[in-house]
Amino acid sequence: MPDRARLLAAVVVAVTAVCLAGCAQTVGPGRSPTSPEPPDRILPWEWWRDLTVLASVPDGDRTVMRSSVCPTGCEHDRHSAGDSRFLDVVDGEGVIFRTEGAGAVTRIWMVTGDGISEQLDPAIRLRVRVDGHRRPVVDLPLPELFSGTTVPFVSPLVVDRGASGGGHVSYVPIPFRNGCTVSLVGAEDARIWFQVVARLVADPDGVRSFTGREPSGGFRAMLEHAGADPWDGGPYPTVSGLATLEPGGSQVIATLDGPDVINGLVLRVKRSHWPRLGVRFTFDDRPPRLITLMDLFGIPNTIGATTRSLLVGADDAGDLYCYFPMPFFDRAVVELMRRPVEGPPAVRVEYAVRRLGAPPPVDAGYFHVQARRHDGRSEAGGIDVLELDGAGTWVGLAAELAPGNRRGWAFLEGDETVRVDGEAAPSWRGTGVEDFFNGGFYFRPAGGTPKPFTTALAGAPFIRRARPRVDAYRLMLGDAVVFGESIDVGLEAGPTGDLSLQGTTIAYAYLRPPADDEATAATDRP
Repeated sequence: MPDRARLLAAVVVAVTAVCLAGCAQTVGPGRSPTSPEPPDRILPWEWWRDLTVLASVPDGDRTVMRSSVCPTGCEHDRHSAGDSRFLDVVDGEGVIFRTEGAGAVTRIWMVTGDGISEQLDPAIRLRVRVDGHRRPVVDLPLPELFSGTTVPFVSPLVVDRGASGGGHVSYVPIPFRNGCTVSLVGAEDARIWFQVVARLVADPDGVRSFTGREPSGGFRAMLEHAGADPWDGGPYPTVSGLATLEPGGSQVIATLDGPDVINGLVLRVKRSHWPRLGVRFTFDDRPPRLITLMDLFGIPNTIGATTRSLLVGADDAGDLYCYFPMPFFDRAVVELMRRPVEGPPAVRVEYAVRRLGAPPPVDAGYFHVQARRHDGRSEAGGIDVLELDGAGTWVGLAAELAPGNRRGWAFLEGDETVRVDGEAAPSWRGTGVEDFFNGGFYFRPAGGTPKPFTTALAGAPFIRRARPRVDAYRLMLGDAVVFGESIDVGLEAGPTGDLSLQGTTIAYAYLRPPADDEATAATDRP
C-alpha cells in the first residue's frame, strides 16, 4: 500500500529548493494520458479498484435506502406495540428491503438495545436473496454477520458496535442482476433498528451476482490504512514547495494542463493557522471556488480530535491530506489564500499537489464542497446540509453538531432526509443522526458513556459530554447518493423535529452543472 510519505517526500526535497531558489519542482513520470483503460468495467461498488470511479456521474443510476424509521405517529421507529417495521412477511420471514433491477447492496447497518447498544441476538438471522432465487446467498445469525470473522464479511469491511460507537455495519457489496430481497428471521418481537442501502445501475453490463467468493483483499487493505495514501501505482507527477503568505496574500501552487485528475493534496502548516487559510480551485471554465482550509479537509473545529478518514482529514502530526479525485478536462489552478486579518507577518505552508497523469472518466463531475454554519437560532425542525442543482453524487459529510438549546443528547434523535430530483417527500430517511455516522444509541456501545471512534469510512473522533457536542464524518463511496437534477439533504433536530441544531456541516459531492448554469465566483478571501 503506498504511503503518504511518498507524496510528502517531494515536499521535503522541494522545501530546500524553494528556500534557495524560490521555485517549486515537479517529480515523477506518472502514467501516460494515453494509458489504456482497464479491460473490464469497474462498477460503482468496486470503487476501491480505481478511485477515479468516485467522480463518475452516470446517467440513470439510482441509490435506494430503506430503514426502520416510523413515518407516522408510532414511537421508537416502528417498535411500538403492533407496529411492524417489515414491508411484509413471507413464509415467516420479515422483509426489510426489496428492490428490482441490477445493482448491489452496499451498506447494512443495525443496532439493538434499550438505551445503550447491545449484542445482536444470535437467534435472529439475516437472509439475502438475489435474482428471484428462493435459496439465499446470505443466511447468517446476526452476530456472525457482523463479527468480522465470517468470510466474506470480514474486518474491516465489517465493524461491530465496539469499533463504531454502537452500530454494527457491513460494507461488503452484494451484487445482483435482477432484484434483491433482504429479510430477518426470528425478529418479530425484537427491538432492532436497521438501514439497508443499494446502488442501482442503469446498465447491467458486467454485473455478476453475489457468490461470497468475490476478491476483497484490495478493499480490505485500503480500509486498514486510513490516513495513508490510498492511490496505488505511481509515481505520479507532483508539484511541491513552500508558500509564505502575508495577511491577505495568495500564491498559486499548481497550474496543471488536462485532461487529468488531481489525486492528492497534502499541506503541512501549524494548526493555529488553519482558520486563517483557504484553497481556491479553478477547474476548466468553471468559476473559481474558494474553500476554507478546514472545510476542505473535513475539520469543523480545531478543538478536539480531527477527521481521519480514508480520503480526507489530518494525521497525528497535523499534516492535512485530501485524496478525493478532482477531475478537469482543460486546466486546473490551485491557489493558497490567507485572510486579510491580523496575525503573524508570515504563515509558512509546505505543500504537494499531485496529479494522476491520465484522463478522468468521460462522465466525471467536478469536485464540490458545500459548507454551512448553523447558529441554532433557526426555527425548530432541523438544518439544511446540502442543496445542489444538476446531476451528481453526494459522497460524504463531516459535521460538528450540538443542541441549539443545550437540552442534552435528544438532538441526535433526528433523521437525515434526502430528496432527489424534486421529490415532494424524501425517498431516503434514516433512523437517527448518530446512526447516519454508523453509531448507535448516542454513540454508546456499552455502559452510559459515549465512545469516540475512527474508521476509514465513518467516525466520531470527538465527543464532548458535559455540554454535548459531536464531531463526526462519513464517506459515502459505494453508497453515494445519485441524483439527476437536484438534491436536498437535511438533518432533523430531535425525535419530532422540535429542537434546534448548531454547528458546521461540510458536504462533499461531484456535480455536472446544468447547461444553463450561471454560477458566480466565490468570494476572493477565505
